[in-house]
Formats: sequence, C-alpha cells, structure tokens
Amino acid sequence: MSKIFESVVSRVPVWVSVLLMIAAASASFAEGESESVEDPAFYRGVPSANDDRSVAAFTDLGSWHGYSIPPQQEVDLRGAFVGPLLHSEGRWLARTLAQLHLIVDGEAVEPGDYRDFETVSKPGSLGQTFGAGSVDVKLTLFFPTPETAAVQLSMTCGGQDSCSVEPSWRSAPLFDESAVQAKGGSMVFPTPREDRVTWQVVGGSVSAKDGAAVARLAARQIASGKRDVSWSLITLGDGQPDVAEPDQALQRQRARWQGYLESIDTGLGDDHPHQILAVKALRTLVGNWRAPRGGLQHDGLFPSAAVWYFNGFWAWDSWKHAVAIARFDIELAKNQVRTMYDHQNERGMIADVVYVNPDGDNWRDTKPPLSGWAIEEVFGADGDLEFVRELYPHLVRYHRWWYHDRDHDGDGLCEYGSTDGTIVAARWESGMDNAPRFDDAEMLENRDGAWSMNRESVDLNAYLYREKIALSRLATALGNEDEAAEWQAQAEALAIKIRETFWNEELGWYVDVEIGGEKTARQGPEGWTPLWAGVATAEQAARARKTMLNPKKFLTHVPFPTIAADDPEFSDGYWRGLVWIDQVYFGIEALRRYGFDDDAERVTRQLFQNLDGAIKPGIPLHENYHPLTGERRNAPHFSWTSAHLLLLTQDR
Repeated sequence: MSKIFESVVSRVPVWVSVLLMIAAASASFAEGESESVEDPAFYRGVPSANDDRSVAAFTDLGSWHGYSIPPQQEVDLRGAFVGPLLHSEGRWLARTLAQLHLIVDGEAVEPGDYRDFETVSKPGSLGQTFGAGSVDVKLTLFFPTPETAAVQLSMTCGGQDSCSVEPSWRSAPLFDESAVQAKGGSMVFPTPREDRVTWQVVGGSVSAKDGAAVARLAARQIASGKRDVSWSLITLGDGQPDVAEPDQALQRQRARWQGYLESIDTGLGDDHPHQILAVKALRTLVGNWRAPRGGLQHDGLFPSAAVWYFNGFWAWDSWKHAVAIARFDIELAKNQVRTMYDHQNERGMIADVVYVNPDGDNWRDTKPPLSGWAIEEVFGADGDLEFVRELYPHLVRYHRWWYHDRDHDGDGLCEYGSTDGTIVAARWESGMDNAPRFDDAEMLENRDGAWSMNRESVDLNAYLYREKIALSRLATALGNEDEAAEWQAQAEALAIKIRETFWNEELGWYVDVEIGGEKTARQGPEGWTPLWAGVATAEQAARARKTMLNPKKFLTHVPFPTIAADDPEFSDGYWRGLVWIDQVYFGIEALRRYGFDDDAERVTRQLFQNLDGAIKPGIPLHENYHPLTGERRNAPHFSWTSAHLLLLTQDR
C-alpha cells in the first residue's frame, strides 16, 4: 500500500476505506493467490501472518471463528487444524492452537512421523487421516453450535494385539506471542482485542508452564480392530461450551448438510460440473454466514469472509443472498432479510451497510430496492404468512421513502442519490459504484438530508415497478385486497412511464434520462432490467435481445459485462466492463421471461464454461470476472456470485 493511499484511508470513514481498499485489493487477488485457492480441498492452507487472508477458513452455523487444514507438505502441522481466523477481529490468532501428540505402545510418535497423511474438506466438516505406529487416526472438525467447533479424535487399533495409546494436545505459539493459560480442563488463548478462545479437552487434564500448555488424556488400551473416540471443544469466549453430546451433534450436523445437498441437487450426479458448481456455491454461502453479534441482530452473510473490508452486511447483497438461501435454509433466508430491516430509520430508509460496531454503519446512501422481490421469493418457499405480516409494513415504508426522498421533480420516476449530497455516495446507492453511466452526473437537493442525481435511472424504476408487483402479491396473501389493487394500479401506471421515458428507439435499448434533458446513449445491464421486471413490450424485448446476443456488445467470452464491449469506456475496471454475476442472472432471467429460453440456456452454458475455475472443485467463486478472458477478479468466496450461480444451476 502506498504512503499516499495509507494517508487517505486513515482520514476517511470506514465505508470510504472499503471502496478504496476494493480497488487496491484487485491486483493482489488476481496475482498472488495461495496454494489453498487452487487445491481441490476447499479450505486448505496456512497463513503466513495474522493478516494473511489468502487462506480460506471453514465456518458453519454463523460462527465467528474459522479453521483450515494444512497442505500435504506442512509436515510440522500434521495432527493440527489451522487457525482460528477471528472474523470479528479480522485476523488469524495462530497457525494452530494445539497439535496432537501420541505415545503408541510406549514409543513417542512425532507429527513429522505420521504416515499416510491425508486431508479432506467435506461439506460441513474438515478432516485428517494418518497412521501413528499401530494406530490409525482420524480427526474431524465441525461446528455443533455457532460458538463452538468440535474436534473428534478417533483412533483404531490396527495391530494384531491391543494398542496402548497416550494422547495429548500441545499448545502452539500465537501470532502475537501471548501466553496460553490453563483454566480447569481447558487451554485458554487470549486474543488481541481481549476476547478468548477456549480449547477444552473432554476428560483431559491441562497444565501450563512458560507460556505453553499441554492437555493430556488418560492412557487407553484399544483392542485390535476397535475404535476409541475422544473430543475437544473450541469455543469463542471463555464460557463453557453448550455441547452435551458431541456424537449426537455430529449426527445432527451430517443430517443438516445432507438436507442442504438434497435441496440443491441438480439430478446430474455428484461429478457433473454443474453439480460441482452448485455445491461450491452452497459451501461459499454457508461459509460467509455470521450469527448475531453487536449491531448485527439477526443471522446474515458477509459478501466475502476472505477480505476484511466485507466484514458486515450490505443491503442489496442481502436481498440477493436471501433468494438463493431460501432454496436450502428457509429460516436463514428470513433472517437475512430481517437483518437489514433491523436498520430502518424513522424516514423508512435502510442503511447501505451495517457492522458489528454500529459506528461504522453507512447511512450516506441505501441500495437498489430488491427487498420486495426477496420477501416474495422467501414467502414462496414455505408460505409463512407471519413472515409476510412482520415485514410488509416495513417494506411499504421503504418503498414510499424512495418517492419522498429520491424523486426530485415529483414525476413518479426516481433517481439514485445520497443523504450528504455527495456524488460518490449516490453512485454507491446505485450499486454500480464507478459505472461510466454516472461519469457526468451532478447532484440536486430535494430536501434536508435528501439529494438526487440529475438523472432518472431506468434500473431503479424497474426495480420499483417489480417491488409494487411484490407488494400487490403480498397484500393479496394477507387478505388486503384494496391495497393489493392499489399497488397493482401503481405498477401498471409506472410501467407505462418506464416504456415511454426510458426506451431509446434508435438504440433499441432502455437508458437513463437526465432530468428535464435528453436520453443517454450508454448501453449497460440497466437496459435489460425492465425485461427482468416484466415492463418491456414484446417488440422492445426482441430488439434488446439482439443487442444482448451481439458479440460486439454483450455476448463476450464471459457474457453480459457491465458496459457494452464497443463503448469507448469499456475496460477491466470494477463496474466499467467486468462481469458481475448478479447482472448476468438478471439478463438470463430477462431472456427467459420473454420466451427466449434457448438463448437463456446457451448463455448459461457459456457462462459456466468460461468463468475461470467455476466448474472445477476447490477454486473459489470471485466477486467479478474479466469479460474477454474469464479471469477471476477481486474478492474470492463471494456470496452474491455464489447465490446467483446456485439459482442458475437450479432453474435450468
């Protein structure tokens, strides 16, 4: 990081730093990926320092601490799990907390002498298998609760006679060199922010000396061919873990993940590329799940746990996540919606992004209105009327807020804007942060704390149309027929305005319009949003289809970039040409809505095939992709990429 960049970041709020860091991180993720990125085991690698985020960490159930498994060549870490990564602190606490040591038949077997060492990363767990003398060892790590990871030590006697085994877990140095403490039957590791990580060996005794600790289990005799099982519990905090029966917890965990996998089964077989992609997307979404903590009052997903600047919940990310999550975990999907509505102010606005520490929440802007679509999709998954009854009035307030604070001339067509009058926050509100479509936009004051760009954006109004449709359907489900009819009437009136105002007949494309001025001529994915929403006429959809399928425009190697390929501003910039999978999803669904099913299928196949590593095991799904090469860009293990790719595997 340059000195100038460091100086800038040090003087700006956290949400500004986030956007600056995204740009700075792009090159590092494209060039300097660790071995763990390419390894078929999804979570494998060892951090080189406490801030090394190139190694992915396995979490489940919303845990705020995660773990990895050592690569084959890391002989000194055999018998240990890597980590933890502390998500609340954004750092690794250690290369490992504790390592298994064994005395077998009276002989000490050091980790470097473990034989036939193999690691495995399954959906829902990490594992290791190896031999130590006459004993075959299996280690399994999983999360029985959000607070606690459980490590099962399974030892099977492979000798003709019984095996004598004395197991112990020895602590390892922390990155910040803090000393481990012994507390009862546990090893307690302090964290830099004065939290604790507690390693409890069930049935073991712990002693500490000179900053190190050893947890010893009683010696045991294992009959030939028989198995002995013991447990360790790793808890974030210094309280007692709430895991009474670890064996039963493991069975529940396996059943839950089997349910997940059955829910997203494509029917094509486990080895089919599209099933591999679906499972990868599922694991990414669950890995970015966080339980309530601080200002985050419900479960939700980080955009990516692999980079520190995404340690929060974003609004339109959350709506997209919820739609996909509803396919395999309906309660998590509901909470993903709730977690943003927890942050609705008295005017009806929802924050752009919220964090554990509310002081960092971004109220300078919101994000595009997709929550109505999300609520309707989640409701459709299980028909929970109480969920609709809970969210409907909040959705109404948010919808009306747009017309109160973001309709400068009161003509029923809204603009993206900000609360502080800055153009940068208004661009963030669009979600397309640095898109060329806003390069020459200016700001107009509507009222105190409410500013608009000087242009009415077609995608925003198409989203608002789709939200009116959702409100009508949700009102019908609640038995509010008069309200449903009113929302439907508003939607029909808005559809007419959108078709008359934003359609550029010369281009055959939907475009933005300057307030009191001309239609713009720039072609981007906002042009197919009215097709996704169902606003376009059949004739308009047919003309838009030709542009979408034109290789000189949008049917690039990886289809549907964020600006037409023949635009002078087309590049590999963030929203200036890179492919974002949410916009691809909306484009494919737009084709399907108007009956172009063969085209939608062809684009989907091309997308899956040309996204670098998407259909190969172990390679993470990234924030965006190069349209001409398919190269992965920016944050790995990205949630909304995973969400939309999962939907595409399910809806073909």
